[in-house]
Amino acid sequence: MSIIPDNVIRILLIDRHALVRAGLRLLIESQPGFEVVGEASNPAGALAIIAQVHPDIVLLEPVVDGDHFEMGALAQLAAAGDVRLIIVTAIGDPRMHYQVIQMGAMGVVKKEELPAVLMKAIQKVESGEAWVDRSTMAGFIQKVSRAHTGHASDPEAVQVELLTKREREVVELIGQGLKNRQIAQRLSISEVTVRHHLTSVFSKLQVTDRLELMIYAFRNKLATPPRQPKWG
Repeated sequence: MSIIPDNVIRILLIDRHALVRAGLRLLIESQPGFEVVGEASNPAGALAIIAQVHPDIVLLEPVVDGDHFEMGALAQLAAAGDVRLIIVTAIGDPRMHYQVIQMGAMGVVKKEELPAVLMKAIQKVESGEAWVDRSTMAGFIQKVSRAHTGHASDPEAVQVELLTKREREVVELIGQGLKNRQIAQRLSISEVTVRHHLTSVFSKLQVTDRLELMIYAFRNKLATPPRQPKWG
């Protein structure tokens, strides 16, 4: 068994087509700094592999159920250890991209894109940034605008819409003053996972540290400011 250097991005491929997986493997492993550590034909089979090899990134083409992606499998993968999920799809509908981001995916790459785009997306997501194209971002803006009919779209409201349910929970606990270890205990997750969530939150909300995040959270009602003590 070969030893993969720590600075190599470890990737798991999930696609029901063996030829697609083979093509992705050839593409990824032709680039320095990337290594495919496993393959699976479906998300169910991928869970055991994730537990065994602990990849950094999972590339998945999800099954489409009617006009929606199959969300149950996405939720399981997004919650599996400390992996970061990138959706690779031929579907260009920004509303469906919005769905997978809300379920915990950190990036969406359309199959029509050049290989260099996929490699860049892998690097950005591994570093903790979200990867969405302009049309997907427009979908977020439209959603927020519909929720605030008659008002100009608030850029911060659009950013908040990018947060997953788990990321909102982490932000709320940050607002309560909890440290990473306390957050991990409260949410029954590892400290590493907490750090991954915070990296994603910082990227999505464009904040640089915990203090700035707390101010942002209080301003946007993602957390409740602590009560001021009453003096006699």
